[in-house]
This record gives sequence, C-alpha cells and structure tokens, in this order.
Amino acid sequence: MLKFIIQSLLSEKDGNVSGPMSPMLFAKEMALSADFKFNRLARVWFDDDRINQKREDGGLTGHDTLIIGTVYKNDVWLSLWVDSGVGGMPIAMVYQSDNEVEITPVYLQEKFARNLSASEIGEVFNFVFNDINRINIKQE
Repeated sequence: MLKFIIQSLLSEKDGNVSGPMSPMLFAKEMALSADFKFNRLARVWFDDDRINQKREDGGLTGHDTLIIGTVYKNDVWLSLWVDSGVGGMPIAMVYQSDNEVEITPVYLQEKFARNLSASEIGEVFNFVFNDINRINIKQE
C-alpha cells in the first residue's frame, strides 16, 4: 500500500491567500499555461523517496509532487503535478463528481526512479476526496 501525507500549502490572513514561494509560483505558471484557475494547493510527501524523482549525480532529485485543485460549490477538481524546479509535468486530473482519473501520456512515458501506478494515483485522489478539509486554506 502506498504511504504518503498531504500538506496543505495555502493560508489566508486578512483576506489575502498566500503560499510558499516556489510551489505557488509553479501553480500560477501551470494555471496560466494550461488555462485553469485554482483555489487549493498541497504537497504530497511519499514514504518512498524514489517516487517522481530522477537519479542525478549519485542521488535523487528533490522534485515536489503537488496537488493543484479547485473546490467549487458542487464539485471538486484535482490535478497532480511534478514540480522539477525548472518546469513541471502534469501527472493526472480528476473531478470528484465522475471520479474518472485521466493520466497524462507524458507522465506514462517519463522514466522516474519510480512512477506512480494508476491505482496509486487513484489512492492519492481518493484520500483527498474522503476528507476535502485536508487541502483547505489554513486561516491565520
């Protein structure tokens, strides 16, 4: 079974929503290039540190796996991304209403030290859908 934790990255203070600079810039850049809006951002920490990493200079890269999503009044849209620091790659996306995970062809072709399987991607999304508060914006 896949072991991971989800860390919500957005916080709100005095009506202003903010997050850590690097993941926030990445999410804004991806939203702009792929033409979507988001109101949730979270980091996924995997126990298996090979997931979504490349072998480089005798070690593993430090790529982030991020959830960029939108909570609507009657639905939730989530997308999973690899943030490599100098760009990124979409892994998959899903709407809670139909729960049909769409995995991107580019992720299926990418050779990481360990890629997530379709069922593992589903586990991550379902974990969030089972308690959407996990990715809520934190109030400061």
